Amino acid sequence: MSSLIGLLVAIVLVGVPVWRILTRLGLSPWFTVLAFIPVVNIIALWLLSYANWPGQRASTQVSNG
Repeated sequence: MSSLIGLLVAIVLVGVPVWRILTRLGLSPWFTVLAFIPVVNIIALWLLSYANWPGQRASTQVSNG
């Protein structure tokens, strides 16, 4: 029973913020599943850190135009 509670806590503490970040980036929020797979979560985090974020795209268009 305690492991089930631990899983639910992890889903809330990790899954919800990842879900919201992916939604704001315009990516499928179902990629949240990757956050719970060892090693894959680290690779996904690195790829996400180098992705073009919507805020960067808007500021780049303003400065170039």
